[in-house]
Amino acid sequence: MKLNKYLLIFISLFSILSISVSLLLYRFFPLLIHHTIYYCREMIHALSFQIPGGLGVLIFITISVTLLITVAKLFSTFLHIYRFHKKLVNSIPPPHSLTPLLKKIHLIDKVLMVQNDKPFAFCFGIRSPKIYISTKLVSLITSSELKTILLHEKYHLEHHDALTLLIANIAASLFPFFPLLTDLIAAYRTEREILADKAAVKGNSHTHLISIFKKLLQYEPDYTYLVIPAIADPQTLEARIRSLVQGIHYKHTVVLKNVLISFFSLGIIVLFIITPVNAVELHESSHDVMFFCLNSFSSPIQSSLIH
Repeated sequence: MKLNKYLLIFISLFSILSISVSLLLYRFFPLLIHHTIYYCREMIHALSFQIPGGLGVLIFITISVTLLITVAKLFSTFLHIYRFHKKLVNSIPPPHSLTPLLKKIHLIDKVLMVQNDKPFAFCFGIRSPKIYISTKLVSLITSSELKTILLHEKYHLEHHDALTLLIANIAASLFPFFPLLTDLIAAYRTEREILADKAAVKGNSHTHLISIFKKLLQYEPDYTYLVIPAIADPQTLEARIRSLVQGIHYKHTVVLKNVLISFFSLGIIVLFIITPVNAVELHESSHDVMFFCLNSFSSPIQSSLIH
């Protein structure tokens, strides 16, 4: 088992964002469902001002819609993975003619064949990942090209790239306010495909891999591969060909706007979490009134006397 440092990075980001959002909701969500909210601060000598009741409702609706969209996106991701996994249920072991090759490259019981008229090969699974290769692809390639593909997917298998991409895509679905994750996922996928290509052609010419690309490009790309490591990933092919043929080193790129939005959002969340909060709930004229003080030394009761 080889340690994937990127898996630790995505798990850490997922944990940090999850804890931050949970703390924020725990502290402030109850305040949004009251009719009236007063803010009082010691810096303005306990002078409080009333926030229009409609604003609280608007904030509540905005957060609720955001949560619903996030849940829907997360559900869509899981549904997509479930349907994809369901298509693989009828996979069969490879023919006995491939046993010598699989034994030579240490992939016995790690490869399954899929009856499909589209050429593809990918690594998929969490607890016991496997390499899946379509019967169509096997019919298109030579034995040398098949070995190259299997070595490529073996790299993904050993480095747990399928699990890493799954966690990363779940995090991106849960935290749309942190778009930097999208850039990190794209950079990770491209880098890993390039490393897998290098592992596949190590000690050999890259002509077999280039030949495979040419055959795959004759078919319409399948964007199902966005959540799994696959040799036919359409969004990484250009960088991979440049690396193989021209020796151009791949450089990570991030969108500045995504960086600014991500850190601004995280900064706002942290600011609200560390802000001292002292709130007292009263009931006047059958209406809920909550005094919300940003400074724990301010007196919400004393503030209310100003009104």
